[in-house]
Amino acid sequence: MEVPVYSNIREDIELIETFLWDPEKGAPDIDFHLERMCKSAGNLRFKFEIRKIRDQVFKIKSEKRLRCRLTLSISGETNLSTSILNPNPEAWTLLLSDSILSSSDPWLLHKSSNRALYDTERAKLPDGIDEFIYLNERNEVCEGTITNIFVKKSSQWFTPPLSSGCLPGVLRRKKIEEGSCKVGIVTYSDLQEAEKITVGNALRGEINAVLSS
Repeated sequence: MEVPVYSNIREDIELIETFLWDPEKGAPDIDFHLERMCKSAGNLRFKFEIRKIRDQVFKIKSEKRLRCRLTLSISGETNLSTSILNPNPEAWTLLLSDSILSSSDPWLLHKSSNRALYDTERAKLPDGIDEFIYLNERNEVCEGTITNIFVKKSSQWFTPPLSSGCLPGVLRRKKIEEGSCKVGIVTYSDLQEAEKITVGNALRGEINAVLSS
C-alpha cells in the first residue's frame, strides 16, 4: 500500500548521504551509503544511477580526511561537495529536545533535505551542548539531530528500533550486524541510568556522550 506522503513530494527535496573520505582508505563505507540512497530512491521514486555516482566518488583526491556530502534530486541530478573534516572532541554533551517526533513519520526513515526541525534546532544548540536527543509520542528515545544513539545497560549495548522513529544510520547498521549492539526500546530513564552512552554516525564514528545535568 502506497504511503500518501510519497505521492506528493516537493521537487526541491533531495536525498542526502554524508560520508567519510580517508587518504589511505578512500570512502570505506560508500557501499552502505549508496545502498541506503538506492533504497530510498526506489521508495520515493527518485531517479538513481549508481555508476555515475561511483565515478564521482572515485575521483576524490586529498591528503586530508574529508567530509563528503552527496545529494540526489528527484530527477536524478547529483552534487558532490567536500570539506576538511575536523577531529572529534573527546565527548559530547547531550540535551533532551522539547520537540517530540512522531514514530509514524515515514520521512524519519530517509536521509533527506526534509529535516527542517533538525537543522533549525542544531543551529540553536545552547552553549556547552553538542547534540539534542529526541523522544517520540511514547516517550521512547529516537535519535539526535545528526546521530544515532547507543546506550549500555546491564552490560549490553542497545540502540532504538526504527519503529521508535530514527534514521537507519550506517554506523548503526554496522554495529548491529557485527553484534556489538542490539536493537531495543530505549527510554529517557535508560539514558539517565545508563552505564555508558555514545552517539555517532558513519562520518564521525562513535563519540562518548554524557547527559547535561
